[in-house]
Amino acid sequence: MGSCLRTTSKSKIPVLPNHEGLDLSEAKAKLSRKIKQSMPDPRLSSDCKEPTDAKFAIVQDKSKSKADISFISAALTKHFIFNSLTEEQRESVINHMKYYILEPREVVFEQNSVGSTFFVIAHGKLEVIIDEKRVNVLRPQESFGELALLHDTPRSATVRTIENSSLWGVDRKTFRNTLEQINALNYAENRGLIESIPVFKILNNAQIESLIASIATNMYSPGQVIVNEGETGDLLYIIKQGSVICSQGEKDIKTMEKGDYFGEQALLYNSVRTATITAVENTKCLTIGRAELTKLFGTSLQLIVHKNSQRIAFDKNVYLKKLTKTQFEKLLNCSEIQELKEGEKAISEGIRKCDNIIVLIKGELQSEDGEIVYKVFDIIGLDEAIQAFDDIFQKDYYAKGDVHLAFIKNSAFFEAIGGDYHKVTTNNDAIKLLKKIPLFRYLSEEQFESLIQSLRTENFKNDAIIFAQNQPGESLFLIKSGRVEVIDKDTNRILRNITKDDYFGERSLLFDKFRSATVKAKGEVNCWVLYKSDFMRILDEKLKKLLMKRIELQDDNINIHDLYVVNQIGTGTFGNVFLVIHKQKKSLYALKAVNKKKVRAYEMEDNLLLERKILLQIDHMLISKLIKTFKDDKRVYFLLEYIRGMNLFDVLRKLDVLTVADAKFYTACIFLMLEHLHERDIIYRDLHPMNIMIDDEGYPKLIDFGAAKIIKGRTYTIVGIPPHYMAPEIITGHGYTLSADYWSAGIMLYEFLYAAVPFGEEENDPYVVYEMVQQGKFLFPPNADNKDKIKDLITQLLCKNPAARLGGTFDNLKSHPWFIGINWEKILRRELPTPYVPILPSILHDAEMALKNHKPLDEVITKAEKHDEIPKPRPVKEGFNVNWDEEFKG
Repeated sequence: MGSCLRTTSKSKIPVLPNHEGLDLSEAKAKLSRKIKQSMPDPRLSSDCKEPTDAKFAIVQDKSKSKADISFISAALTKHFIFNSLTEEQRESVINHMKYYILEPREVVFEQNSVGSTFFVIAHGKLEVIIDEKRVNVLRPQESFGELALLHDTPRSATVRTIENSSLWGVDRKTFRNTLEQINALNYAENRGLIESIPVFKILNNAQIESLIASIATNMYSPGQVIVNEGETGDLLYIIKQGSVICSQGEKDIKTMEKGDYFGEQALLYNSVRTATITAVENTKCLTIGRAELTKLFGTSLQLIVHKNSQRIAFDKNVYLKKLTKTQFEKLLNCSEIQELKEGEKAISEGIRKCDNIIVLIKGELQSEDGEIVYKVFDIIGLDEAIQAFDDIFQKDYYAKGDVHLAFIKNSAFFEAIGGDYHKVTTNNDAIKLLKKIPLFRYLSEEQFESLIQSLRTENFKNDAIIFAQNQPGESLFLIKSGRVEVIDKDTNRILRNITKDDYFGERSLLFDKFRSATVKAKGEVNCWVLYKSDFMRILDEKLKKLLMKRIELQDDNINIHDLYVVNQIGTGTFGNVFLVIHKQKKSLYALKAVNKKKVRAYEMEDNLLLERKILLQIDHMLISKLIKTFKDDKRVYFLLEYIRGMNLFDVLRKLDVLTVADAKFYTACIFLMLEHLHERDIIYRDLHPMNIMIDDEGYPKLIDFGAAKIIKGRTYTIVGIPPHYMAPEIITGHGYTLSADYWSAGIMLYEFLYAAVPFGEEENDPYVVYEMVQQGKFLFPPNADNKDKIKDLITQLLCKNPAARLGGTFDNLKSHPWFIGINWEKILRRELPTPYVPILPSILHDAEMALKNHKPLDEVITKAEKHDEIPKPRPVKEGFNVNWDEEFKG
């Protein structure tokens, strides 16, 4: 409802948790209710619901006079949703507003109904009724229903006309589409301008995205001086609209227009301005600051450009492309940059080529006679260093234009890569293959080293049987070269071919099983072989148990008819979740069943396909794992890892007070989850304590991917995250990226340490919370300290500039002083003590009863669905794929 219908109270400053002054259980119970009640299912679109606003009004697409536009604009300024819009965006929204004409005592909307329209009163009077009592009267230029522009929330009151009235209205879909179109065009234009500047061409996509998010826009009037000659500057300017004149002293040098830029040296060197720039007409400039970029990337732009240039050179080089990411980074960190001007000597005659590896990252080198010998991204001396040749340079070489060189000393090169190049890269090939195997993902560096030392090389001639079906399995094979056939001996059918850089036989390292097929060499085959006895020497008992559990989750040979329901463990808008047991293996799983009638009624086919696609990409110790999907005539099914435990929200209530060590552990786990997702371009969008389970060993697991999405660039959809955890850029509709998840993580970190959320702790009204989030102002408790720069970390994560939250990279984030002492690898191997291990009732009896007295799966699920409300299905649109569920086939 509009601000005139609401009383707003300021949130109190939270106090650090203590046993005397703060009732944590009451506070957390209140927050639990907020989270559960504040948002609908994130997958529900407003388009899935029938319109309920102003059903009997006459609606006109009326043209607006200047007076109308001014009138509406004045009403919009009362709401933060519109205050964050540019003038262009606000004008476009006003242009799309429709004119509603209503007679006396007509209902605009009813309390608890779900609507989608925001209204401004043009004429007349309306009454606001809550629980059948009039609480307010609204008059011209007042407005109401603004929360509907953000999401589906039940109306808090009934609004009814008192007399003949007219309203201006805009619905959520029109509002969001209008903003998306303008923002998408603006984003594309800004990106094009950024990418046209040479200094930025070397940046990767993530860095470009960060730049775009950090752009400021400034307007200059005719005759206004933008920069003065002789001043020290740290801003780059890009002309987006208008023109400027460039002058030195009293002399005009040139005119610059849209797409031109000036001040790029300021980003690299904080240099003195060499000219005065003055606006010729009304001019709009995009500006980027040196200090902002350093904060954004965690280092200077100059260093970013140098390192990116070296990476390009390394990627192009036949030798260096065989190095690992860690070896790459070590090489980058041991290089020294030298910058040369035109004609300066770069390399002297008589020096040994192998003494230094030289990477040409800018410009060209020429001999004394002017012949261009080395070009940008050439690497000089590498071949000689690797082959240990003693060749010397026969000539002097000089810079042609501005030249930047990266020098890596011979000794530093071999130290960075870890020893002899040929031995290191051979091991790298094996490691690359081993890391493709989920079984080895959680080994430590030391265990990997032992694994590599245990590999043996074996060669097989054409048609040689590598192993036969029904033989005991005792080894894993990694194919270095060649091809093998996997054959079913019983039918003599070729099941599949396996070639170079692939593997087979990994299950035999953990399980005493017979080979399920025969493997035969086709042509000469060269393999690395790892024997079970060698592998077992590397593992401790805890890691062995962990790996056995993970490899069991890779088993997709499960049939839905092999599953019996133990009990129901969850209910959602679309589906029900059941604990099921496999009748032979006795393994427990979670089975989510989604009714196809509901899917069709809410047009959720694409959402479910996306959820399946996302879950199939994820395999992480701290994230719920999808094992397989099924379908039948009535439903689609997700078979998931069963997480036996408690919700993190309930765990926080149990703990009452989190120690710093506990907060650090949970936060580190969250960042590892996000790192895994974001590396795959997956934004989670629903991060809060109720979507994290604490399992029976005390480790967190991220669940429920109904709001997740794969994005490259920006997305605009508002999803169902509770308002207290929602990033400001999601609320305003200007578009957001993966960094919206870091905001939610920052909210959770604050909550872990101070037992309160930083925005709207005492607010139940989502609109008020959104206003507070949008303002971005929060306070730390009076007795909070900044030990290990924890306040700085929280402030970084809750920065309104999304690009600044990560601090450049996940490695930068993980190396923040507050995380000193956290062993990230040990978290993944589940070797650290946990803050809380849930005490859980035994399910053994229920599981045994399910095996003895099982009922048909369909019968159990049908009973659970008995009271489900299923809306009338919408008409099928042209082009609808009736076989949309084909991918769910088990």
